[in-house]
Amino acid sequence: MERGSRGTGGFSLVEVTVAIGIFAFVAVGILGLLPAALKQRADSSREVRAVMIAEELFTALQASPSISNVIVRDGPGLKAGNNISINLSGGSNVVVGYPAQTSVPWFLWDPRRNVGNPDDAWLKGQLHPGAVANGIDTLARISATNIPGSPGLYQVWVEVRSPANVPLLTGTRTNTPPVTFTTLYYSP
Repeated sequence: MERGSRGTGGFSLVEVTVAIGIFAFVAVGILGLLPAALKQRADSSREVRAVMIAEELFTALQASPSISNVIVRDGPGLKAGNNISINLSGGSNVVVGYPAQTSVPWFLWDPRRNVGNPDDAWLKGQLHPGAVANGIDTLARISATNIPGSPGLYQVWVEVRSPANVPLLTGTRTNTPPVTFTTLYYSP
């Protein structure tokens, strides 16, 4: 072996330092993407749950005899005592509360019930103590408007938002905008 020639069995300190520097540069870039990926995952989960909730409410609407007698569940069981009749023909808002990780309603704000104002729950995040006790974390607001000149034809909106206990509006800014669904419904 000649003097000054390098063996093939190892790496020089400069090579190791450059390799660590490249690895650190790539790792910092990948870690920088992690918060955006986590936010995208949370937004996607929220939207999937919103679709499930809207589907539940639209199914209740389709199964009802009329828009003035929509049967909505107000509790975890499928027993008749948990079914509440709501009237959407008058243009009032009904707010339905959902506990974490479910699309089954567990609490209902209706103008005819004495459990607080539906608009206060929806806009201000002011939840009834019973809703808080049931762990309500998502709200859905269902409303209908008769289409002028079309007797019996209604446009129905379902808006879903989370978290439930945070006011929807803060000044001029929307905290977490609701996911909105709409359909047409004919009620004889």
